Amino acid sequence: MKGAEAYVNDQWHSSGLADLPEGAQSHCVSLKFIIPRDTQSTGLITHIRDVAQKRLSEFYKGRQVTHRPVQGSVVGDGSGDGINLVFDVAPTN
Repeated sequence: MKGAEAYVNDQWHSSGLADLPEGAQSHCVSLKFIIPRDTQSTGLITHIRDVAQKRLSEFYKGRQVTHRPVQGSVVGDGSGDGINLVFDVAPTN
């Protein structure tokens, strides 16, 4: 089974991590990851969210990055393979 780090690295460009907004103002960053339904689990989705949040915190060094609840397919809801992860980035002080 593919791990969270691999999903984030493999989908760096398609998820939106390669094209993050810049500037001192606050940002709402939405990332989309494709995770096949048969491999989805709450633990994997949470770990992908944590890895993505870490990468965002590194990019927006010194700014608070918080996550919102996961949107998209969650095991058993039948909506497909896409997971949307939304993060709020605080403005520069």
